[in-house]
Amino acid sequence: MKNLSYFKILFLFAFIAIIGCSKKEDPISEAVDNLSIVLTSDMGANELEVIGLEQMVTFNVMGSDGEDYTSSAKLYVNETEIQGSTYTFNTTGSFEVKAVYGDATSNMLNFEVLSDTERALTVDYRRAMNDQTITFGLLDTDGNNTASDATFYINDQAISGFTYSSSTEGSFEVYAEYELSGGTFTTDVKDFAVYVPKRNVVLEDYTGTWCGYCLKAVAAIDSIKVLTNNHVSVVSIHKKSLGVEPMHFPQVVDLQAEFDIPNEFPQMQLNRTEKWNSLPNSIFYDYSIVTNLAGKESDVSIAVDSRINGSTLTVDAKVVYRNGTEPGDKLVVYLLESGIIADQANYFDANENSPYYGMGDPIVDFEHEDALRNSLSGLFGDAIPEKPAYEEYEKSYTFDVPSDYNAQNLSFVVMVVKANNNAKNSQHAKIGESVIFQ
Repeated sequence: MKNLSYFKILFLFAFIAIIGCSKKEDPISEAVDNLSIVLTSDMGANELEVIGLEQMVTFNVMGSDGEDYTSSAKLYVNETEIQGSTYTFNTTGSFEVKAVYGDATSNMLNFEVLSDTERALTVDYRRAMNDQTITFGLLDTDGNNTASDATFYINDQAISGFTYSSSTEGSFEVYAEYELSGGTFTTDVKDFAVYVPKRNVVLEDYTGTWCGYCLKAVAAIDSIKVLTNNHVSVVSIHKKSLGVEPMHFPQVVDLQAEFDIPNEFPQMQLNRTEKWNSLPNSIFYDYSIVTNLAGKESDVSIAVDSRINGSTLTVDAKVVYRNGTEPGDKLVVYLLESGIIADQANYFDANENSPYYGMGDPIVDFEHEDALRNSLSGLFGDAIPEKPAYEEYEKSYTFDVPSDYNAQNLSFVVMVVKANNNAKNSQHAKIGESVIFQ
């Protein structure tokens, strides 16, 4: 390791400059408020509304600025634009309705249009955690739930009642049989899935392009991704020394202070608060420390969705707990960038045991991955409100991407951490990638 003690004066000045221009718990850049629109109808606010043939529905579109956009927004039924703000459903089937105004797209409303003898099968969780209770419904055209009068079948096997749970993961099909006017009718088949939440270990690498010893941490990260089947969420936190550091993270000193990270790089942290460094007098790491945690069953699951429109980035993070929240739980959302080309110091050029043997010092045009660029949440997270078991919590972040970021190479790490900052679980996703609960 390269000791940075002779840079103390430089770090002191950097610390003073950073403290003077940012607050420890604030994002580096403030979130951008962009117009969003919400679509509603006169049929109710349920996720699925069941109606009869020839039913006319009236829609309303409201903006996040409090303005009514009904007359100026475009309405689409099953992706076909309609005229005006009303629509009469004259055929049976499933329909999705959305509104679009400029760059803003609304939520989706779902309608099931039934004949007199048809019933709409509902599944309250199409993707449920293991041991979570799934409830089925059977709605008529008046919205009455007739589930108690029907028989439900899971994978063609009749069940008792209209709820179901599974301790193991898998894919399932459900349908219902019911009696009406002396006849027996069967609903359409719907599918649902049960998953067992797995733990993704948070792995934070404190590093720099000037740090010739830091490549041993990079090699360890590459190996651990394979060994854990990618059940690690990697964050590379760069700090400048003498000269230029193209990936310097301005709040790195705050992270070092919070987690007691010395200026002797590389330094790696597991789940934020636990140190993971190479074995004494070696370039190798004890991988079992990570593999014993990664991919194991967890009580917390995280889903991530993101989209970019021009320079405006939106990230939606969802969290669900098997046993409910704990006091002090927080949500951390970090923005990363990969594919950054910069020369990397290499003190292993003559070490035959290193994958970087013979590559030169520095390695010219080295490709850096997972560099921490920004904290969309507070640096140490945003408070998660109290939630009971299996109830989803969702929070959206909007960010104006600077011109010097390569938007196509952005990704995210989302963590749920305890009050003491120890990470319970994490999720990682590329920009535009939807990662479901898993």
